[in-house]
Amino acid sequence: MKAFHPHSLPFEDWPQIHQERWLKAQEYSGPFRPAGRAAHWRPHSISKTRKGYGVFLSWNIQKGRSISDTAPEDLITESSVDGYLTDVEATNNGWTPYNRAQELYDAIRVMTPNLKQAEWNWLRIGFENLRLIAVPHRNKIERLKLAWQIEELALSLLEDAETLPRKNYHKGTGITTLERAMLYRDGLALLIMIRRPFRIKNFASIRIGKQLLLDPTTGTLSFPASQMKTKRSIEAPLPDHVVIALHRYITHYRQILLTTSGKAKHIETNALWISRDGTELAEGSLHNVFRRRTEDEFGKPIPPHWFRDMDVTTLTRHSPEDARIASIILGHCDPEVTNRHYNHALHIDAAKRHLDVLSEWQTPTPQPSP
Repeated sequence: MKAFHPHSLPFEDWPQIHQERWLKAQEYSGPFRPAGRAAHWRPHSISKTRKGYGVFLSWNIQKGRSISDTAPEDLITESSVDGYLTDVEATNNGWTPYNRAQELYDAIRVMTPNLKQAEWNWLRIGFENLRLIAVPHRNKIERLKLAWQIEELALSLLEDAETLPRKNYHKGTGITTLERAMLYRDGLALLIMIRRPFRIKNFASIRIGKQLLLDPTTGTLSFPASQMKTKRSIEAPLPDHVVIALHRYITHYRQILLTTSGKAKHIETNALWISRDGTELAEGSLHNVFRRRTEDEFGKPIPPHWFRDMDVTTLTRHSPEDARIASIILGHCDPEVTNRHYNHALHIDAAKRHLDVLSEWQTPTPQPSP
């Protein structure tokens, strides 16, 4: 049998009963009727789980199994899932096996409403065990920085935007007005994100007067529960120096971004983040801002989601008494979720101690004079 290469079977090619069960799981017929088990899911969760289940169906087809007359519970058995994950592990590393197992569990538990949730405990235990042994394919800890290092980078970008000389095309020195505005925008984005590390989807959606509430002396980021992954509203006041930088950006540099480029459409928008072409900055483009600026500074890109790791780790290492507020910053109901997923302080300190021991071994012990 040739190696399994993940491919998600399109929904329209699923067996009929699988399609019906999946759609039924998302049904909501009003407050007085039972809702499907996935009726409350967000679009991202629905898409991720559907694709993951499609990969499992594709694997069954590649194994030569007929799936046309099956129900979901006919396919998801301990032996079949064990074989599936073995093939996934053979061609994937990092978190992929864990993700595939979790997607299967999430799919089957909502597609079998007549079965008790306990029927699938074996699969839940399986993906939880896979999480314990998962090894990231890239060493995150080596690339993480402390929060103050990111803020230092952010402030340097803001200063460069204000102080670098004008563009001299003859000498090839300085920066243009548009480049100056982009420098300030990027520095501000880094500054806010390291202070208030929201998920990039929320961060990109900030609108002046809605999510960003600003007056002459104070500022707050406010997101309703409907926009948050945790379904809990959150309000985060901004530090004074961030408020000052926001006012400078909104009254000056944001206007430059909206109007200076030859491609500018001169649109009316209350979006906080504006592209060099005068349009609302897309989530993907904002994601690239974080990666590009951190790679320029540190040699390796740091994606925006890792800012959450850096924030919690810095608090835990350097201000343990304030570490309890980390779950509030990240919007977690359970502080243990924050500790389990984002706190790398113990790993970093352990690595430092290891290097110290090696250094001691490599340093010759002074011998007494004869």
